[in-house]
Amino acid sequence: MKGIFYKSPPKIKYSFTWDVSVVLKYLSTLFPLESLSLKLLTFKLTALIALAAAPRAQTIVSLDLDFMTIAEKCIMFDFPCLLKNSRRGHQFSLKLEHFDNESLCVMHTLLHYVKVTSSSRLSKKLFISYVTYKAVCTSTIARWLRTVLDLAGIDIGVFKAHSFRGASVSAAYNKGCSLKRVLETADWSSDKNFRKYYYRQSVSKEVTFAEAVLS
Repeated sequence: MKGIFYKSPPKIKYSFTWDVSVVLKYLSTLFPLESLSLKLLTFKLTALIALAAAPRAQTIVSLDLDFMTIAEKCIMFDFPCLLKNSRRGHQFSLKLEHFDNESLCVMHTLLHYVKVTSSSRLSKKLFISYVTYKAVCTSTIARWLRTVLDLAGIDIGVFKAHSFRGASVSAAYNKGCSLKRVLETADWSSDKNFRKYYYRQSVSKEVTFAEAVLS
């Protein structure tokens, strides 16, 4: 087994990540919310949550309206079920904060989504199918995220749905968010996994030395 390990060592999936601003630029075009179909509204909310809180797809699909708390400047979700990163003595809550730009505000988008789906939804889970109005599974959330990447012009032959997590935490850290806040948001107990598997430079940051100095 040691020989197999050295012959074919595990490889890191991504050596760089996509530029978050590209996806945000696309999402900002999906506004005003009242003009969007339920399909596009669903895509936008899923992507905004994936960017604003860096959750796994399993965490997104577990969001439940019965465990949602609305405050003045944020929305909190608790989880009655076990998540992939659940551990003894630790309680994780997902926090979605208000953002002044309404076209990119996850809180504003979520409240509108809940209002639009209130009369047709057949599940208390936050995300429901825009076709059957029933709860969706993790693979559906992943497909929606991959579709958003494709619509925004990101190469989905390279980047999959889980790349949202790495792109989000990398962008936050590169723009000055403290490491402590990054770890708390993504629910990591240490920075080991963050640095090894998720923290990457954006592909848009690949500039020449002269450009970096002179720009």
